[in-house]
Amino acid sequence: MEHLPSILKGLGITSSAGDESKDSTQFASVAVDPISSPLGSQDDLSSIGVLELLESDERAVFILDLTNPDDTTPIYTNPRLKELQVLGSKVGESLDLRVATRDEKHRGFLEWAGGDFSDGKIPVTLYCGVRWSAQTMRNRWRVIAGDVGGRIDVIGDKPTIHRSQTLSPQKARRMSKSDDSSRSSLESQLEAYRLHREDTISIFPPAQEPVTLKEVLEVGDTTLGPFDILAPDTIVELSPHVRFFLDFDWACTELGPIDSWPVELRRMCNFLMSDPRPAAMYWGQSRVMMYNEPYVLVTGQKHPGMMGKTFSEAWAEIEDAFSDSFNKVYETGKASTMDDARFFIERHGYLEETYYSLSILPFSCNSYGSHIAFYNPVFDTTRQVVADRRMIFLLRLGQFIASSREPKDFWQQLLRGLEPDHPDLPFALLYSAGNDVNETLSESSALSHNSNWVLEGSVRLPGAGKNLPKHINSENPMEEFLPSFSDLVKSDCPTLLHRKDGTIPSSLTAAPQGTIAWDTVVFLPIRATTESVLGFLIIGLNARRKYDDDYRLFIQLLSRQLATSMAAAVLVEDEIQRGRMAAEHAYQDRNRLSMKLEIQAHDASEIESRFRKMADLAPVGMFHTGVDGKLIYANELYYNLTEQDRDIATTMGWYEVIMEEDWPIVDAQWKKLMDGEPVSFEIRLRALFKGGDKIGDEEIDGAIWIIAAAYPEKAPDDTVVGVLGCFTDISRQKWAEDFQKRKMLEAIELKRQQENFIDMTSLEMRNPLSAIIQCADMIGLSVKEFDGGTNDVILPREAVHGYADAASTIILCAQHQKRIIDDILTLSKLDSDLLFVTPTEVQPLPIIKNALKIFDGELQKSDVALRFHVSPTFEELNIDWIKLDPSRLVQVLINLVTNAIKFTQTQPKRNIAITVSAALEPPSTPGLVYLSRTNIHKDNTPEGEWGDGEIVYLHIEVQDSGRGLDETERNLLFKRFSQASPRTHVQYGGSGLGLFISRELTELQGGQIGVASKSGVGSTFAFYIRTRRCDPPDDKDSFVPQMDVQAQNNIITNNSLARVKGPTRHPLRSRRSQSPASSAPKHILIVEDNIVNQKVLSKQLRSAGCIVSVANHGLEALEFLEKSTFSTTLPEGVSGIPCNILLMDLEMPIMDGLTCVRQIRKWEKEGRVKGRVPVIAVTANARSEQIARAKEAGMDSVVTKPFRIGELVPEMERWLMRGVVLDRVKEGARDERAGVERRDSAPI
Repeated sequence: MEHLPSILKGLGITSSAGDESKDSTQFASVAVDPISSPLGSQDDLSSIGVLELLESDERAVFILDLTNPDDTTPIYTNPRLKELQVLGSKVGESLDLRVATRDEKHRGFLEWAGGDFSDGKIPVTLYCGVRWSAQTMRNRWRVIAGDVGGRIDVIGDKPTIHRSQTLSPQKARRMSKSDDSSRSSLESQLEAYRLHREDTISIFPPAQEPVTLKEVLEVGDTTLGPFDILAPDTIVELSPHVRFFLDFDWACTELGPIDSWPVELRRMCNFLMSDPRPAAMYWGQSRVMMYNEPYVLVTGQKHPGMMGKTFSEAWAEIEDAFSDSFNKVYETGKASTMDDARFFIERHGYLEETYYSLSILPFSCNSYGSHIAFYNPVFDTTRQVVADRRMIFLLRLGQFIASSREPKDFWQQLLRGLEPDHPDLPFALLYSAGNDVNETLSESSALSHNSNWVLEGSVRLPGAGKNLPKHINSENPMEEFLPSFSDLVKSDCPTLLHRKDGTIPSSLTAAPQGTIAWDTVVFLPIRATTESVLGFLIIGLNARRKYDDDYRLFIQLLSRQLATSMAAAVLVEDEIQRGRMAAEHAYQDRNRLSMKLEIQAHDASEIESRFRKMADLAPVGMFHTGVDGKLIYANELYYNLTEQDRDIATTMGWYEVIMEEDWPIVDAQWKKLMDGEPVSFEIRLRALFKGGDKIGDEEIDGAIWIIAAAYPEKAPDDTVVGVLGCFTDISRQKWAEDFQKRKMLEAIELKRQQENFIDMTSLEMRNPLSAIIQCADMIGLSVKEFDGGTNDVILPREAVHGYADAASTIILCAQHQKRIIDDILTLSKLDSDLLFVTPTEVQPLPIIKNALKIFDGELQKSDVALRFHVSPTFEELNIDWIKLDPSRLVQVLINLVTNAIKFTQTQPKRNIAITVSAALEPPSTPGLVYLSRTNIHKDNTPEGEWGDGEIVYLHIEVQDSGRGLDETERNLLFKRFSQASPRTHVQYGGSGLGLFISRELTELQGGQIGVASKSGVGSTFAFYIRTRRCDPPDDKDSFVPQMDVQAQNNIITNNSLARVKGPTRHPLRSRRSQSPASSAPKHILIVEDNIVNQKVLSKQLRSAGCIVSVANHGLEALEFLEKSTFSTTLPEGVSGIPCNILLMDLEMPIMDGLTCVRQIRKWEKEGRVKGRVPVIAVTANARSEQIARAKEAGMDSVVTKPFRIGELVPEMERWLMRGVVLDRVKEGARDERAGVERRDSAPI
């Protein structure tokens, strides 16, 4: 210190007021920078030296001489630095970089203190918890000051800097070491000035540096806020332990009463009591102990006596173990940890073995760091440590007992596994079942009630083991050793035995001197897969651990492990026994197996060959490919369908046989297969499919469709090594789906056409109906005009002509309506496949001519010329009698002629030509195209009823001079509900069914129909049917070709019914002749519920010369018959009401027509009526099944409404004629029988 004045002088600093050097003035201006003050003059202030200022400075200050960089010993230290013991030992006089014992942080601090900072800005640094700043004076003297009040904490290697606080002079005085009241006013001003100057030159701007909690606590007041548990006015709810802590007499300890504790201690006490972990704190040099509530579990029975004791007093038993840790922490300032340290704590009534992981954390217990305190958090790891050592034991034991390969070694390996010392198994003794030690376990397991037990050994029982019985048998029963043995072996789990209840063997309770007498043991039976106990263990328990759930689980796991290993040993013994037996037969079996192997190899070859044959015969294509897509195997059908080259197996070769449009499908499915997923998909092949047959006019063909199913072939490691699959030809199904779709669309279109047809039919029916009503109204109103009230009415000729014209119009309209209804009925029969062709021996030309006569009136009215021409082929082929169905022939002809008249009558030139020809082959007309057959109906002409005559094709051609048809209109012809164009219906009427029905009827007769037409020229419709030559019928006169065609269509007889119901029969022909039935008046009973129909039909029949009676329903008809001439129950002398025939409706109230006719036929059988009563059904039910039902009920004939009286009268005459003939036959038979009887009775 003697050179310090010279140093200060060199700095320009003097210790006396008389030094007025320039340098001193400059230094004073830098270091002091005085301010104006009312306390003294400028000269008095200048007289204060730097040394005096540093001596009284609260900061720790030392000065280095930078001219000697190798010497880092301070040339000056102030008293504040010397007071801090820790800092004094580190930055005091012995400060030297060359000392090897210095740590890295110390060396770094020295390098900073003597460092070269060319820019003049020296950063703040941290060392020993103090913030250090420096200034360089005249490029030589480095003045370093440590702000003890502004310390910073170190977290890791990065310091958290506390901002300098703006302190009031009052607080600065409290922090000052000197409180001398005699201090001069000048010194006080200097001190205030120093603090004010320090505050203004703070190098930690508040806006940039973070404020930490510790900074606030260190610089704040002694109070810690409302949550301070040590404060009297705390708002915290205190637990009993905290109250005990506060009530403890701390005055008798080194710490003194609580109200005298420094703020650091108070703060750490709050932290300790709020810590949820078990923790203790040791404060001061004596390490006075205090702890929180969770720590009470660690102290055991030492609580509450440990509170306030020093560490040596509280933990005297472990002081030696922890002394080194405390010393190391104190010296290094680093925390120390101990993992899984074992302690024996007296708690829960016994000395308990526990394990804790703990830490010792150091911290300063005063503001100067001169004293170190310790924070000691602990973590209970007892459960984990004990569980780990138990698991290790079980694993090691498993290795021992699993190594036994012979049953007799199992017990020894078990004892070896139990030999190492284990705290949880202090001893064990083992007994096994069996008389002989060499007896196998499998034999022992068969003993269901064993009475022989052998001591295999004991572990850690040196004294008590001498008293254990070596053998237990019938002479020394087990109950003497274990009184409750019979109950113990029945238990499936280990059982706890206690000394106090006498269940522990006496040899264990009466232990010799120097051994332990056990209070609690566990009986553990050892079983295998059977119910029998093969052995048992008696094991001791850890006296330092409670037998809790964890301990119980450990014993159960041990029991389960022994049972599993025992079962394995039994199985091994069984396997050894079986192996020995197998070895005895091995030599004998080897030759036999060799022979079998050869046979199996041969069978395998045959199976493979058989499988290949089966695969080749399978109805599906089968294939096997590699992951590269190369074909390995495929069956015969695969190659047949794909047409793939058999001899060339290329990668992804299927692309050559699959349609290019389906390649993306195959790519996607192949990717799924390579990912291990099975797939199923449909694709098309390039090859074409030929079905070889047709459905309708369509051939079954197209692209080959297949549905493929493939599965990935996987290796044991689940990798895909190939693909197995098969595919099925679904071409027919695909074609059928497409066909069905098209037919569905056609059906939808047909439905639409039907709806249009219904609309047209409704219109066609309503228009003539309107004309009929208007004509009838005209006749009725006109008659009323000429009604003069007399019997004779004179009508003008003009009125008569008007009535005739109105009647003609009514008839034409009714015929038009009937034609539409007939078309609908024919269509219904076609759809139901109930329209049959009935061959009859006929001459075709008279049939055709008679059919054309019905058009005479219409032709004359329309001024249409009809020319009929017979081809010379008739004479050339000598066509006379042939077999055909005249009604079907006439129906087609009428449709064609009707159309010709309809389309010709509006043209300027109105000509129709009909040509009839014959041929032996299907004819062909130049320019005329015949429609192909639909194949819906089979050809009926080859059947047996057609005979075996020569086939003749009858050809009819109808040519008109109508407007003709263009190509579009021709394409619409012959379709259901279709007309040439939409205006056809408007202009010409019709339903669009005529030509469709004509085509169906023509094909039904083995022929075809066609058309040739040109717009503006005319049309030619032609058709032909197949017939056969035949001989003339035996009764030629009975054939009536001149019969009215329309009447023939309306009258349905038994013969026509036979055509519908079954095999075709020849119609019954009757000869026309005059008879009493035709000359005498006819007595007719009309059975009809409709009054209007009764009135109209009665009037018409009376006009025809008939006598008419009426009945309203069937019951009245039966009552009438009982009073008629048919009845046999009339009283004698009473003549019945004349009656010849019944006209009966079917749908009537009370009794319908079918029920009535059944009753009449029943009466005929019973004799209640004479002969057969002719009954003709007159009904609007025109469907074939309805007509058949009427015939089955007993109707003789059926006339469908509407009809004309001229059609009904001939049918009645026919049945009346038949009745007369039958009556005459019966009378002749009666006369013949009477003559025989007379001859037999005459005398000889």
